[in-house]
Amino acid sequence: MPNFKPVKVVIVGCGMIAEVGYQPRCQAYPQKIELVGYYDQDINRAKLLAEKGGGKVYHSLDEVLNDPGVEGIINLTIHTSHYPVSLAGLKAGKHVYSEKPVALRVEEADEMVETADQMNVKFACAPVAMLGYVQQSVWGRIRNGEIGEVVSAMGNFGGPLEYWHPNADLFMMEGVGPFKDVAPYPLTAMTTMIGPVKRVYGLARITIPERMLHAGSRAGSKYQVTEKDHGIGLLEFESGAYGLLYHSWTARSELPAYEIHGTKGCFSIQAHDDGRGIQKSTPTNGWESEDSPEKAYTGLDWGKGPSDFADAIRHDRLVRCSGKHARHVLEICERVFEAADKGIPVEVKSRFPAPIPVGDPTPWS
Repeated sequence: MPNFKPVKVVIVGCGMIAEVGYQPRCQAYPQKIELVGYYDQDINRAKLLAEKGGGKVYHSLDEVLNDPGVEGIINLTIHTSHYPVSLAGLKAGKHVYSEKPVALRVEEADEMVETADQMNVKFACAPVAMLGYVQQSVWGRIRNGEIGEVVSAMGNFGGPLEYWHPNADLFMMEGVGPFKDVAPYPLTAMTTMIGPVKRVYGLARITIPERMLHAGSRAGSKYQVTEKDHGIGLLEFESGAYGLLYHSWTARSELPAYEIHGTKGCFSIQAHDDGRGIQKSTPTNGWESEDSPEKAYTGLDWGKGPSDFADAIRHDRLVRCSGKHARHVLEICERVFEAADKGIPVEVKSRFPAPIPVGDPTPWS
């Protein structure tokens, strides 16, 4: 697409995910995205990315948002900053792409969705895994009826985070936890392939109130866990299908990362990564392995989401990883905890525009 003008964006929050994920993978799609600068409260982090990939080092968020040459931001700040940074960007008339979770409270997500609509800007949010070739291939086969009527799905993610993550304490503070941090991977896949959730049941609690970091410069430091670190959610979809979520910072399960079940068969894939192959089960043949589609990227391609975001900006279309979809996923997680606290099922109120399947050519090609 030779007439496509790359969208000029700034990365806000220049930590590990920016350095090893977003910067290199966004730069893999220069025909769509131009990283024009970086901002972080630790200016040395921003300087490091600018030295590696070029671009301006900004000294404040206001400087970013007041720069008329900046069209959008990619918000990679810590969980607690997703809402204020994204909201500031939207209010400034910038297009915003955020890491997940979209916010820590549904009311915050509501405000951002409404602001994006009022300002007529695009609002997108990770995870991007559903844009992978494996995920899109399986979704297409489901739409074509290959496994019959979808009746259920299950997702699993987690394990003891403090043994490998140097900042595990930030993932166990009030408002975060495994549901809001990693459940968006299978939940985004489920709600893309099956549709919205209407009701949830939940069991969740804090299982280890005090933990210790085992990695990084703060190894040996103890911290208090202030959010539920272990739980199970049961989901009722509008379609009539059921869902099961197991997410924990306490115990790693061997449940499949993501399975979707139909009346004629089942698929099992990674909800996080592309390129990890496809498992399919049928009543006659049982489980069989298939290779990933030829163009699949092995791992999580952080650049596909921002590339689709940029394509949506230029063509004024629905962004595939939408903020409204991310709000629905956040509400599911919030309602699972509410159901656990109350001991009763809880309704999920939000809905979202149905995502558009990725066609050929892809928006990042």
